[in-house]
Amino acid sequence: MDVLRTLESFIRGGPQWDDLTAAPGRACGSTLRRRLAQWSVQAVLARAHRVLVRMARSGPDAAARAWDVVVDSCSVRAKRGGDLTGPNPTDRGKSGTKYHLVVSTDGLPVAALPSAANVPDTALFAALLQRALVACVAIAKLYADAGYDSRANRGLCLRDGIQPLIRNIGSPHGSGLGRVRSVIERVNERLLRYKRLDRRQDRSADIIGSFLTSVCIFLLAEDIAEF
Repeated sequence: MDVLRTLESFIRGGPQWDDLTAAPGRACGSTLRRRLAQWSVQAVLARAHRVLVRMARSGPDAAARAWDVVVDSCSVRAKRGGDLTGPNPTDRGKSGTKYHLVVSTDGLPVAALPSAANVPDTALFAALLQRALVACVAIAKLYADAGYDSRANRGLCLRDGIQPLIRNIGSPHGSGLGRVRSVIERVNERLLRYKRLDRRQDRSADIIGSFLTSVCIFLLAEDIAEF
């Protein structure tokens, strides 16, 4: 429990690793790094995330019901470079990282993956969809903006019985997608309240991935506690 409390506090507050010293109820930086490395190898955080997604839909009727989800991404600067960084086309080419998310239409983070900021959204669609399907019993509808518009992405959805509601490139806004996009935008806002994600300083892909999954876990735990 000390390690989990330390992890949540560390990602939320965003201090330096050297400032993370051992104290009653708090693990030191080397212990946290070692535990994160072990969890990455054993996929502990990914499994915990899937369990919490299922817990959020408790009860036999809710658990069996198909989900409606929305896919989107957000980008942050990566001033120190490292893995999963690239020139951000929306930030004057500055080095950055992108967080790709699948969120249920009632605001639960279902799946997440990091990439370099210059990776097109559609490049991670297949991997995100696979993770979302593992976490959910089934998906009924998938909403996405024109960044995901491709025949291949629609085909992946249809193969798994999902109705793809993906805006066509060049089509006008105002088709109703904005209502569901606001859901994932609120999740992105909550995600970036964790300063270690918002102000990326870590260079390791494993650390960034662990932090991203951990924050999804923390957000799910908050939502479950409110029910």
